[in-house]
This record gives sequence, C-alpha cells and structure tokens, in this order.
Amino acid sequence: MRLRVHLAQGARGKAHLSKLQFHLNKPLEEAAAQIVGAQTADDIAEVLEVPKGQLLHILYSYPDEKKYISFDIKKKNGGYRNIKAAKGGLRVLQSKLAPLLASHYRLKNPVHGFVKERNIVSNATQHKRKRYVFNVDLSDFYGTINFGRVRGLFRAKPFEMGEKAASVVAQICIFKNSLPQGAATSPIISNFIASELDRKLSRLARRYKLTYTRYADDITFSSNNRNFPEGIAFYDGNNPITNDCFVGQVLEETVSGCGFSINHEKTRLQIRGVRQDVTGLTVNEFPNVRRSYIRNIRALLHAWRKFGPDGVEVIYRRKYAKNKSRLVDTERHYFKEALYGMLAFLRMVRGEDELYLKLCLQTAELDKAPPELIKRMKEQYKMYDVFISHASEDKIDIVRPIYDACKSLGISAFLDEEEIDWGDSLTEVLNHALGKSKLFLAVLSNNSVGKKWPRKEINAALARQMDGKQKFLPLVVGSPDMDIFGLTNDLLYVNWKNNPDEIAEKLKFILSKYA
Repeated sequence: MRLRVHLAQGARGKAHLSKLQFHLNKPLEEAAAQIVGAQTADDIAEVLEVPKGQLLHILYSYPDEKKYISFDIKKKNGGYRNIKAAKGGLRVLQSKLAPLLASHYRLKNPVHGFVKERNIVSNATQHKRKRYVFNVDLSDFYGTINFGRVRGLFRAKPFEMGEKAASVVAQICIFKNSLPQGAATSPIISNFIASELDRKLSRLARRYKLTYTRYADDITFSSNNRNFPEGIAFYDGNNPITNDCFVGQVLEETVSGCGFSINHEKTRLQIRGVRQDVTGLTVNEFPNVRRSYIRNIRALLHAWRKFGPDGVEVIYRRKYAKNKSRLVDTERHYFKEALYGMLAFLRMVRGEDELYLKLCLQTAELDKAPPELIKRMKEQYKMYDVFISHASEDKIDIVRPIYDACKSLGISAFLDEEEIDWGDSLTEVLNHALGKSKLFLAVLSNNSVGKKWPRKEINAALARQMDGKQKFLPLVVGSPDMDIFGLTNDLLYVNWKNNPDEIAEKLKFILSKYA
C-alpha cells in the first residue's frame, strides 16, 4: 500500500524539512501508550514528534542511498555479514520508535538476545554442565521477516493499529522487503515476530525435558537425559564425534510452521567430554571464552612489550585486524581499541577473576594512559614482588639503587615515592602495598632505629610472616641495635655491601620459588 505524499514546497520546489531530534520530548510511557491503536500517518507523526509531511517524505521520497549505508563485517567463522544502518531522518525515526516498541515486549524466559540484563553469558549459563548441547541456526533470520509480517505485527495485539498507521510504521522498519540488520528497530521486531516460535519450542522443550534458549537466530537445546530425543536431533550412526548430526522432523516442522527455516550447515549436537559451545562460549563447566581468545590477548601484550606501541600496531594490522580497509588513520593505535574491547568481553564472561585482573595489570604497566576502569583496577589490585621498607635517609644511597636493579630484572618493587601521589592517604597506600607484596625487604640501619613508619611497617610484616602470608627479608646496614627490632633477631639477614645488583638477584631467586 502506498500513501500519497503532500509536502510544503519552497521557492525552488524543495520540501521544507526541519532538523529532527533523536529523543522524544514526552515521557516514554506516554508515547508508548499513544502508539497503541494509532490509525493514521498523522497519529504516527504525532507520536514520533515529527511533521507529517517530513515523515512521509523520509519514507517515500528518499532514494535508497539516502536511507541506508551498507557495509560488510567479517564473521568469526568465515564469510561476511551485511549490515545496513539507517542514515539521516530515517535513523532518527528508528531511534525514537525502538524504545516505544520495546516497552510493549513481554520478555519470554528462553529469550536472551536484545533484552535488558541478558546477553550471551546468561544464554550460555542455561546450558552449563549438560550431557547434550544441541545448537541450530535459523537461516536468513532477518531476511525472512518481510513487510507483510511486520505490518501484521502492528495490526495485532498489543499494538492494534489501523491499516494506514501499521503501514507507515512497517515502512520505517523495513528495507527492500526485509528487516535490515543494523537498524535500531530490527532487534526488538525480530523478538516480537519470533514470539510464536519461542512458545512452540518451549512446549517442545517441556515435552522432551530439555532446556531451550534463543539468542537472535541462535537456538540451543540441552539435556542431561540418557538419550537425546530424535524428534529434535540425531546422529547418522553410533559415533557422536565422527558421525553427522541431523535435525529431527518434529523440530523441522515446528520451525517451518512459524515462518522460519533451519540452516542445516550450522547444526551441532555436542556431548559431554568434548568442547560444548553456546553462542561462542564454552559451557562444559561454566561459561568461558576459548583458550585461543586468551592466547590472542597475551600475544598482543607480548608484542606490545617487545616492539612498543608502533611495532605492535603493524603486527595487529597485518595479522589480527578483521576489517583492514577501515583502518584508515595511520596515527591511531587500533590495536589498543581491540585489546581493551577483548578485555571488556573477558570481564563480561568471567567477571573480575584472577586471570582478568592479571591481564589488566599487565596492560596497565604498558599503557601510560589506560582507560579509567583499568587505572582503577591497577590501583586496587596491583601486586608487588617486593615491598622495600626504609628510613628516608637511606633512600638515595641504598634503596633507590636496589629499586632500579629490581626494575631492570623485571621485579615489581614498591617504593613509596614512586607510588604515592600528592593528596594520597599514606596509611591507605602503604597498607594496600603491604598486603599485595610477596616479599618484605626491611632496610635496617641506624637511621631506622626509633623511626615511627619503619617500625609500623616491620611489625605489620612480621605479623604477616607469622601467618604465612609474606616472607620477611632483613637487610642490615652498618651496625644498628637489632634488639630494637624485636623478632627480627631470629631471622637470617644479609649485610649491605653497596651491592644493589647482587641483592636484586637474590630477590629474583627467592621469587622464582613462588612461580
């Protein structure tokens, strides 16, 4: 159905088009209620706060090249995915419309894609520690959602629009008779259209005692039953590792009956004992990234450490970048963006566990201006190999040479003047460093005798040694009164002989026992 377009014309025959705002002025709840039962293009224009003439001009007079920009992105498993992102006024209309539609969507338990507080991790979590995990993709998911299906969606509950209004809203969402992947409205519309499929597959799951989830076009069933139901999937033979997997007739008919089709090249029935993947994450024990993902992060960090930022950028562009044609800025370090994106994804999947923290701290050591999150992680979780306790009078001749020698050997040493900034709490920083250091090097000299801070640090470190949390290493300078230091009398100590390199080597040897 085509709507006639009436536009106010200017002196040169061009439409008077005002600049549109990306956000609605009225509250979301009001606009969401207003769109229900809309009958005409005037109603839709009022809801979206755009002049009717401009709305219709964008939808029916714009040439295709003014509506969308099209580009390809490389898929993880090969091939390319075509993205069509709306431009100009159409992009504004979609940005306003998407949250209105989403407010009417009633979340289904199996759905994890394009909904708040759910993602690939929540999807994968449903299938952890299962005997069987079956994955199947819907073929051309967005492409099968055409104008008629979308207009029918808006004619039915919960929207119940009139024919003209439904046609206008469908026109905002559809491009060349399919749902464009990249439009702001496409994710929520795909969930609406797939609602019938979710209901029927949920019934199947209950019938066969399976767990069912859907993330966009990714469908997963899992089970701890002794046998996987042949109506859902089966092997051509008795060996689940070497034989091909086929979709069962019951599942095939259910999917096709809902207006979708299965991509038979992407079906996998995975048994316990081999790697089980769900939406790109392994789920044998808990949702996790693949080992190759961690190796890639470590490889980037190693290259950065070895070749510097400019050198690793060359390696990244040549070896890792998926869309090399888009790396147009020769002064920009794209590898950093990729690395921080990978770390963010790792955090989403695993949380702030030991591996994530370790990789963040390694990154923070290399980047002088890391993102705020990494900077906070460094301050909160930084680990030290050695805490150097000393009197300020010993800093220049003894402590600084030891610190520099440690640094040259790759030993992370805590030295107050290197770590404490103007305005920092001395107690807070020192206590944190004490608790995060493997070794405590106490420089005991006549300058240390009677000093408040060295005594406090020594007492705290001795208590940690008694609890088995830290190793206390006395370094004696000259002939101080050791009785003043109490329990240190019982510890084997080393004499300072103006030998910082030798001290650093001894520390490295002791640390090697902790590796």
